[in-house]
Amino acid sequence: MQALMGADERAFRTHVERSDFEIGQAKGKWRLLRINWPTADIAISARDGTEWGFKFLLDGYPAQLPNGRPCDIETGVPLSGDKWPKGSGRFAAVFNPGWNSGALYLPCDRLALPGHDHWLTQLPELQWPPARGIIHYVEILHELLASFAYQPPVRLAA
Repeated sequence: MQALMGADERAFRTHVERSDFEIGQAKGKWRLLRINWPTADIAISARDGTEWGFKFLLDGYPAQLPNGRPCDIETGVPLSGDKWPKGSGRFAAVFNPGWNSGALYLPCDRLALPGHDHWLTQLPELQWPPARGIIHYVEILHELLASFAYQPPVRLAA
């Protein structure tokens, strides 16, 4: 017998079924990989076509901020810091496993916001909006991965 779905999971599933999430998928910006509540994995496309996986911890969603971190697209296993996306400037600050290998340095991440109250006034556009939910977080990540601050991984010639 399947357990009843909680309000947090229902809210998340409603958000990923909304048109703004589905339009992002149709445009190839991101795609939902899997939901294994209370986590969900989403692949986000970078400007070079590389897809990066992100595992989101979503218990208490959307009232509680999610926690996101890079993960393997196929398995959902969190990536070690040396395998995280690389870049410069703001990109490097967000994708900084040296700060915390279990979180991205963003005002919409539950592990990053505590201790950074100044973000609420300095970066209001990056705050967590429960009504928009996960769409807000993946849009920020797609914007970073589509920027020229992102450094595509070096690929060896065949």
